[in-house]
Amino acid sequence: MGGRSRSPVRCLSVGHSVQFFHEADPDDVEAWYVLPQEATSSSPLLLQSHGWLDGTLQEEFCPRSYCPEQPVSWPLVVPRHDISFTDRSGRRCPRESARARRVQVHLVRELAARLPLLSVLLVRRAGSLPITREGQFGSTPSDMYMSALIRLGIMPHPQLAGHDFELFSLFVNDSEDLERVVDMAPQIASTLRGRHKASFWMLWPVEWEDCGCTEMGYVVRESFFRAMRSCQASGICSAFPHPAELYELIASKSWKVSLSLDPLAMLPAAVVVSRSSVESDPVSAARKAVFGLEQIRRQNPFPVLPGEPAAPSSVNEFGVKRGVVKLGWSWEAKDVMVFNSEEELGWRMAEVLLESSGCTASECIVQEWVDFDFELRCYFVPPRGWVSSHFLKPERIEWNAWGEPCAQGRPRGFELLTEEMCLSRWGQDEGAMLSAKEQAVEISQHLLAWLLPTGSRPVPMIRLDFMTRRVSSGKARVVFGEFCEMGAAMLGWKEGTVTMWRAALDSALR
Repeated sequence: MGGRSRSPVRCLSVGHSVQFFHEADPDDVEAWYVLPQEATSSSPLLLQSHGWLDGTLQEEFCPRSYCPEQPVSWPLVVPRHDISFTDRSGRRCPRESARARRVQVHLVRELAARLPLLSVLLVRRAGSLPITREGQFGSTPSDMYMSALIRLGIMPHPQLAGHDFELFSLFVNDSEDLERVVDMAPQIASTLRGRHKASFWMLWPVEWEDCGCTEMGYVVRESFFRAMRSCQASGICSAFPHPAELYELIASKSWKVSLSLDPLAMLPAAVVVSRSSVESDPVSAARKAVFGLEQIRRQNPFPVLPGEPAAPSSVNEFGVKRGVVKLGWSWEAKDVMVFNSEEELGWRMAEVLLESSGCTASECIVQEWVDFDFELRCYFVPPRGWVSSHFLKPERIEWNAWGEPCAQGRPRGFELLTEEMCLSRWGQDEGAMLSAKEQAVEISQHLLAWLLPTGSRPVPMIRLDFMTRRVSSGKARVVFGEFCEMGAAMLGWKEGTVTMWRAALDSALR
């Protein structure tokens, strides 16, 4: 609505000292950031994009003349003379560009010494090339994603009303920059003034040689977690994706092996195969891997009722022939390969570990094959104070399917489905559909409880993926597939990303 607007600011004279809220959109490569006076490093570069700054009025302001639609009526503020502005590369802002600016009246207040409720640190790539991947807001390392996080997650948060936060970006050029963060962490923590301090890590840790830049958001995992742990030790909690201990557990996929002997986890058999054993003799490594899978399946058999197909797959009923090779620290279904014989398993392990240029992984994971029709993905948002004895329902369930692997053994043909589409493919068998959902939610209770010892409190949000198959009328089989960290795809859940941001912020503000 146009017209005059009531202002929270009284009439102010020229030269009056005020504070104004500075904003630099992460998606604007030409935006000006504030260079903290304490900053001593140019790489990585710590810059402030949002927060209250001191300034003075350059002309008289009267609320009666203020109109939101007419910038000429807004307060004209000049930043304090000792505040330095730079772009994201560290290039100093020309003095004239840093001077007087028009500021909407709700972003101007009287001088105040109060600390912000929350300081947010975005650890992000220094590159400016756009990342255009799937998802409503792009992928987590993208500037577009961070812009949406601020606009739709941080600013509307009810505890941060009135812009009761400050936001810094730590621009990382490469993995060596992350090693420097280890020593910088105490200084970074002292620069953040909020009563709560939270970091959002907008990078992907991988087991690949550092290419000298972070354009796609990939960094060496060892450097990533050393930096994250140093920030945590300095009093900056890791709000996104997760604290180091939990994130490392989930992304490494090591849990696939340890949990495969747990009958309540409903996991396919899995073993770890070392890089050195594949280098030495891939044939022998494959033979030992198959033997290990068969041992686990004998020790922890899937329940199979009379008339039902073998579990978890028919092809492996009389011995493991088919399965998948996976690497930990792999994103977007990369480094997942299907094998159809023991001989082919040796080739696949050699391909992912030895023939992929730059791969530094010391091991791979080999899993038995699972026959399934669809994937069922459960999104859980544990409430504050949740304990594992309380049954937790998923906030949302999404569905998808995969096509047959390509000739090279890689997954393909991802298809987003609705529950109605799945029900149609199951011949409108509502009993089987209900069975699949109930089993997945029940198994999830055990898995969520299993995660609890890894952190001091429940995860703010997590996705659990299950493979489902209709085995007879009214019956379905459900096999657990993945823990997925905050930041993983929301598929058809349009409100999912904002819900996740809210959960991360709620956790940081506790």
